[in-house]
Amino acid sequence: MSAPLRVVSFGLGPIGLAAARLALQKTSIQLVGAIDIDPAKIGKDLGDLLELGRKTGVVVDGNAEAALKRLQPDVMLHCTSSFMPMVKDQLLLAAKCGVDVVSSTEELLVPEFQHAALAKELDAAAKAGGVSLLGTGVNPGYAMDFLAVVASAVTFDVTAVKCTRVVDAGTRRLPLQRKVGASLSKAEFDKQMATGKFGHIGMRESVALLARALDFKVDRIEQSVEPVIAAEDHKTPFLTVKEGQVAGIRNHGYGFVGKRQVMHLDLAMYVGAPDPRDEVVLESTPPIHLKFLGGIAGDQATAAILVNNLHGVVAAQPGLRTVLDVAPPRLCR
Repeated sequence: MSAPLRVVSFGLGPIGLAAARLALQKTSIQLVGAIDIDPAKIGKDLGDLLELGRKTGVVVDGNAEAALKRLQPDVMLHCTSSFMPMVKDQLLLAAKCGVDVVSSTEELLVPEFQHAALAKELDAAAKAGGVSLLGTGVNPGYAMDFLAVVASAVTFDVTAVKCTRVVDAGTRRLPLQRKVGASLSKAEFDKQMATGKFGHIGMRESVALLARALDFKVDRIEQSVEPVIAAEDHKTPFLTVKEGQVAGIRNHGYGFVGKRQVMHLDLAMYVGAPDPRDEVVLESTPPIHLKFLGGIAGDQATAAILVNNLHGVVAAQPGLRTVLDVAPPRLCR
């Protein structure tokens, strides 16, 4: 039996902590370190942050470079930002230290889609360091893209794809509720959307990944985002959405070949959304219709897919990789 992977967690927000908690439960993984810039977390044992009632011996370090050089991990669980420019230096540091990375950064799903020059720089650094850098998650990374890719394996041909995801944001973590604008006024929502750093991140990347995987020769990729206005009051464990306030978002992604729409991704993520579910419909031979009743539990599933990709990214060829380039993830023990 091979030795457990030595893993360090970088970024201890809700998702980073959930992934670290899961990593601690695995026998094929040894969580050897944790990194965060929050002064309230630095110096604390991970067991205290996770409220485990015991010490883990993993103490949060605020100096990423010193931690990586001291711990010499095989791979990093990376959960710090959605945006590639914000994580550039963190990924370059990992490459310099010879550490593979599994990241929740949404823009890394198809890194060259919005950041071609940065993707080229990261790819060169990863190859020079002999490491693989992977961006993945549940959405993007699985529910509205990779699932459809896997489903296509039992078809002769696919002419169109429709993915639907309905999420009751009231059941999710506070940062996600804030990210979709829950409890904002319409004017506040519009102001936040204008920043380009708000709402669901990665819709166009999901369309781009599908186009690449299914060899759709798309001419253009488009998206639309609009607020969902609450028809009645809703209370979550974190906030209250009043009638007339924003409850969340409706986000559509489209891929076109000429004038023909070949991909439509439909995301409804708002407090009180009825009939949560994930669906993948392929216009194909034979036709395919997958449906996850109740939907894929986003926060737990994100932690799981990050941890379950650790072995695959370590085994992958060096470079900046996508989920199409590494072995399909599966449960690790």
